Amino acid sequence: MNDEKRNFPFEATVTPDVLGRGRHWITLRLKNVSTERFVDISAGLYAYNSFDIDVLPSGSAHFVKELAPQDTEVLNFHVDARHTGWVYLDVSAYIDAAYVSWFSPFYEIRVTEDPAEIKMFFVNKPYWALNEMIETETVVHAHRDVSDLRLEVSVTPPSKAVKLIDETDIDSIKKHGIKRFESKYLAIEEGLYNLTARLYHEQKLISTKLTTFYVKPS
Repeated sequence: MNDEKRNFPFEATVTPDVLGRGRHWITLRLKNVSTERFVDISAGLYAYNSFDIDVLPSGSAHFVKELAPQDTEVLNFHVDARHTGWVYLDVSAYIDAAYVSWFSPFYEIRVTEDPAEIKMFFVNKPYWALNEMIETETVVHAHRDVSDLRLEVSVTPPSKAVKLIDETDIDSIKKHGIKRFESKYLAIEEGLYNLTARLYHEQKLISTKLTTFYVKPS
């Protein structure tokens, strides 16, 4: 079993997932959910966008000698939180000298000082047909009265050519108010698509959300 990649040998939870702006320690609890005993485990934390959440060198990687089935290891990481963003774990380990690696899902870290955030961002269904019009919805929530917002939605098709598909200026939202925005995109390539929604306040990026969908032949 050389360079084996298993989909779900581990699971992880992050606390806290809401921070004030600035430097903080966050905790990820890494659990072995397989029936195997792992040894020589290396775990590193990475940010989807270091402009939002920066993982600091003082607490970016850990080494665990052993993790038996159903055991949990507590890992502490040092981060600089600027805006709501996403982090993920990159874990490698060995089973009887065989190499195993695992990438966690993205974990959202919310920064409460931002005046608004993208609360939800999704497509109507996970699978679409070629030449079908993809429909997405973005939900923006304001933490206080706010104006001068801009929402951008971009797509990365299988060819990897990033394209901006929608751009909306939002004049204002009242405190605790919610606004919904629809975007459409014609899918002309088969494969996995990545969608990104970005929210700007006074030209500064304050919130990002991701989603994916798959296009299959008609």
